[in-house]
Amino acid sequence: MQPSDYIAVLAIVISFAASWLAYRASMKSHQTATKSHETSSYHAGTDLFMQLNLVFVEYPHVRPYFYDGKVLEPHDPNRDRVHAVAELMLDVFEWIWHRREGISEVDRQAWADYVGSMFALSPVLRAYHLDHLAWHPTITDLYFSQGEFAGTRLPGQQQTSPEGA
Repeated sequence: MQPSDYIAVLAIVISFAASWLAYRASMKSHQTATKSHETSSYHAGTDLFMQLNLVFVEYPHVRPYFYDGKVLEPHDPNRDRVHAVAELMLDVFEWIWHRREGISEVDRQAWADYVGSMFALSPVLRAYHLDHLAWHPTITDLYFSQGEFAGTRLPGQQQTSPEGA
């Protein structure tokens, strides 16, 4: 074997080692970026949720429409504010649920349970959502797939009768 052959083999070994190190560095960089994205998403969602909670602190008179099942009457003086809070709440739910892959399974289940509870507690939230289904597609998909709106008549949809009726 010629000295140039040894140099070529050494160059190949160094090239493979450099490639392997570059691959490991890129994997570490990807893992760091993924963790950073998850952390950022978690904090952004938490911030949104805290802002929503502050609405109920600043306007406690709208809380019963969401937590106590209070019905919103057509001429209720709180109508606009209650609708604005419903839209904000659905926007927060949509944002967080759309990014659910970035949160732990435990947090994802807790979040789904909370959203489900809010729909169960608030006729205002359910009605506002049904009136604006296209605005919140991931929440719509989640709750129609879980039967949250079973028996609900959607706009443009005929009511189905139970079997045997």
